[in-house]
Amino acid sequence: MTKPEWHIYIGKIPFAERSNFWVSFESDNKLTKTKSNIYNRCLPCIKNLYEQLKHGCPSITLGTAYTCWKITAVLKGLEECQSLLHEFEIRFPGKYVYGKFGSGKPNAKTRVVVFHAESIEERDWLESALVECLPVVDKWADILISRACEVLYAELLGDWRNWQPETPIKNPAIVDKLLERIKAILNMSAM
Repeated sequence: MTKPEWHIYIGKIPFAERSNFWVSFESDNKLTKTKSNIYNRCLPCIKNLYEQLKHGCPSITLGTAYTCWKITAVLKGLEECQSLLHEFEIRFPGKYVYGKFGSGKPNAKTRVVVFHAESIEERDWLESALVECLPVVDKWADILISRACEVLYAELLGDWRNWQPETPIKNPAIVDKLLERIKAILNMSAM
């Protein structure tokens, strides 16, 4: 393989291959966009959801969640995740990307590479780029598209394809459980 002229930088990889963890990656070695988004986009978005649920709103005003896209490649392990990022570097030199890889599930049999996008155009471009890169790493790998933090929004609002900037709650029975989960996330972020 040819060495690319630029790099996708990755954060520190934990020692354990099969545990739940995420490793950030970005075209900037300081992970500037990733760090900025955590405090200026992600946490405010989660707080927005929490406040609306706490106040008993029958629908959720999505705000930045509506334009938050995840383009995910499902792979067998960390080595394949890194190979995909390397292939991406070679095929798309100079394209600025950011996201994470790993898994949030401790016993998952797969690992994922999640590219983040903030527009439909960027989402569609990343999906087509993955269609080009993935066969080199694993021709059977899947690509999944999701909107916002699926673990927080999907069960509450249903399929993201039906969301609008303001979307009615489809499953009010989970609100209390979701409030507790969000509260735990916000408490962890305050550490």
